[in-house]
Order: sequence, then C-alpha cells, then structure tokens
Amino acid sequence: MLEELAPGVFLSRDYWHGNVSFITSERGALLIDMPVRPWEAKDWRHVLRENGVVTFFGLVNTDYHPEHMFGNEAVMPVRTFGHDAALKPIDKYKTSGLDRLVDDLAEDDPTLATGLADIEIFEPEVGVDDRVTLHLGDRQAQVIHMPGHTPASLVVYLPEERILFAGDTVWNREHPAMYDADTLAWIDTLRRMQGMDVDLLVPGEGEPCGKDVLAPLIDYIVEMRERTAECFATGASRRDCVEKVGMLDYFPVAESDTVRIKERRRHSVERVYTEIRLAQRDAG
Repeated sequence: MLEELAPGVFLSRDYWHGNVSFITSERGALLIDMPVRPWEAKDWRHVLRENGVVTFFGLVNTDYHPEHMFGNEAVMPVRTFGHDAALKPIDKYKTSGLDRLVDDLAEDDPTLATGLADIEIFEPEVGVDDRVTLHLGDRQAQVIHMPGHTPASLVVYLPEERILFAGDTVWNREHPAMYDADTLAWIDTLRRMQGMDVDLLVPGEGEPCGKDVLAPLIDYIVEMRERTAECFATGASRRDCVEKVGMLDYFPVAESDTVRIKERRRHSVERVYTEIRLAQRDAG
C-alpha cells in the first residue's frame, strides 16, 4: 500500500527489510532504493506502472547494502546516483561477494538465495561527491552525501516539502546496524540533520518520523563508543566487549526479533571495538 507523504511523494513499507519510495516530476519519477527480493522488485515495478510511473528520471540507492540496491535490475535501464565509496563494495558483490551471500542464505532462506544467484549488479552511473541538486521541472530534489552508516551513504532532501529520505542513517528508536560504520562521522551527520529544515524523516526501515528520533540515536552511538572504550582500556578482547557492553535494553525489542537484534548488536560492538583499536594504534 502506498502512503502519500506530500503531493506526488510516495512511500511503500510493504517489502522485506526496506522502505522504497518515488517522487513524481515533470521529468519523470525519482526512485529511492529498491526491494532486495527479486520478486518484490518486480512487484514494485508493477506498482509503479499501476500508479502511472512510466518514465524514470533516476534512481538513488541510499547505500550499497543489498537491501537498497540489489533490486535495481528490475527497473533498468535507469540513471543511478551513488558515491564513489560505493564502487569497491559493489565490485566485490560483482565478483565473489554475491556468491558468498547466496551460500550464507542457502539454508535459512533458499528461495531468496536462488533468486539472488543470477541477478545483475549495477554500479552507480552518476557520482555524488557532496551534493547534487536535481531540477525536475515542477520540483527540486537534493542528493546529499552524509557518511557514517557507510562511507557512501546518501540522503534525498526535498526542501519545499521539508522531507528527508535518510536511508539507514536514521533508525526510528531501533538498534542501528553499524557493521560498516564510521561512528564519529555518523554522529556528525546526525547532528547536521538536527539543524536541517526538515519536518519528516523517512528511515531505511520502519515508520516515518520527526527529528526527535535523532537525539536518542546519537546517544546510543555515543554510549556504545564509551562502553566499548572502557572495556578496551581494561584489556578486554573483542569477544569480552561484546558480552560486557550490553545495550540490548536501550531500545525495545520484540520477542520475535531478539535473535536478529542480538546478532546486529554483536556486529555493531565489534565494529566500534575495531574503530577504537585502530585509533589507539594510530595515536601511539
């Protein structure tokens, strides 16, 4: 089901592991992210057609993680926007990375593994170094590099509508995925968002929200860094830090999601541990 956030600005939360959106304009639709499951990406293309979207101005993948860009094939050919820092990770998917992912999924989700085995991976066509302003006739959109969640994370900002499509840079009172993060850059980006003229944030997953979600997310990242640094200072190993840092009670977790969130938190603590270890090494 489509949710109209503003005239001609639509969001769908119907797909597994990710919000997808489109913005209509006189120059064609601007798409934001794609479903990762191939059959859902094809369904999204059908939904677009049903809603009169027959020409595309372009597609913005808010980062290079599979849940944002593996479905691109369903709408090709289309102009895609990305940051240069996405090229190396995407190239890995085009070689051995996709095979490894398919192997990892084979037991838990064989249908998805089979669907992904033969997809074509596309690199971005238009590089966004800092900010690209798209003049789309009847509206304007800005594609902005906001690193932190990944080095290549992008957002799409509609200044007239005061809407920011933030991708996984923003989590709505939920444990964030931090396994590719530069957490200090992420904190800076979130503080930058706090100063933007925005009424509505569209996260990578979950319900749209206001800027009130940013402060708890900043606090979460800051506290994880502090707890991990304290553990590291005592000589704790990476595994010990994962056990001692905690944080699972910071945001509510549904019982059905406990295993998934525990695994996500483990990867996040390991990433922060690596950041702190490297910073200590460089300082010494």
